[in-house]
Formats: sequence, structure tokens, C-alpha cells
Amino acid sequence: MRTDAQISDQKPHQSLPWQPVLAALANEYAMKVYARQVLIDTPAGMAETGVPYPVDARERQALNRLVAVGLLDPDTFLPIPGALARVLAANATPKREGIERFFESGMLTRLPMNAAQRLEVLEHLAQRLIPTETDLAELDINRLLATVTRDIPTLRRALVDHGLLLRNVEGSRYRSPSHSFGS
Repeated sequence: MRTDAQISDQKPHQSLPWQPVLAALANEYAMKVYARQVLIDTPAGMAETGVPYPVDARERQALNRLVAVGLLDPDTFLPIPGALARVLAANATPKREGIERFFESGMLTRLPMNAAQRLEVLEHLAQRLIPTETDLAELDINRLLATVTRDIPTLRRALVDHGLLLRNVEGSRYRSPSHSFGS
């Protein structure tokens, strides 16, 4: 069992993953101890009247756990302001920027409505998927586009409409604008 000196030597975690916090609060007794500390706003072992009271081993263990997960100050056992907000912020999914907003796990989730963003996404896909040195059959283009979308015809049409993929007159072969058919 730890002594009171060992309890006060603990420092709260800088990074607060949610699992240990939730696990600590899942213990009904520890949750009650935390609730009391939040509500009375008085250091553990001190009654609201300012009269000290003994902290038993079970309460000490709960306090240690709450300090270890970063919810209570190790010196006063008072709640650390903003601790739960930091847990949420540290575990939030980062907001994707730029064209990455339109992809999930490498797959295109949607084409942007905004014309400039749509062109940026299509240019990215054309550069990434369409070889510049050869012309391809429709089946080959479809296989390439299937690596990023389930809606192959819509993506193929958008690439053609924006001049990023050229189709021969018969509609059977495709190529990059930087490559001529049959060369």
C-alpha cells in the first residue's frame, strides 16, 4: 500500500487516453469518490467544515487511481480543471484537410460540389491512376478506377468531362491527355 507521501508524488498524465479514465470511473466506488471530490471542492481527508477525517485504504486506492489517470491533482486530490475536456480533445479524430476530406481509407467517398475542389480531386486521381505512356481499354480503365470508387461510370465520365481522360471516337479506348492514341 502506498503512503500519503507516495500519493502526493504522483503526477497526472500529460496525454489522457480515454480508456484508463473510463476504466477508473467504471469502478462504482472510485466514481463516488470522484463525484464527492467534484461536488465538495475540498481536499480529500478534509470535511467541508475544515475538520480532517481519516482516509481509509479503499478510498486511498480510489484516489490513487483517479490521480494516475489524470482526473485529480496529486497534491490536493481536487479535480483538475478541464481534465475531461482534455481527454475528449486528445481522442478526437483530426479533421481532414484539402482533398483528403473526400477520401476514406484510400477510397473516394464523394466528388465535391465546388467546381475548384472537384477539379483538384479529379486532377489528383488522374495523376495517381492514369498511366501517361499507353492507351487503355475501357475494362482496364474501369479496373484502375475501381481501386478508388464503387461508382466507376460517374468517375470515368467526370474525368472525361474535365479533359483529364481522353476517349477515342469509338469509345473503346482511353488515354491520358499527354499521350496520343496508338503511340
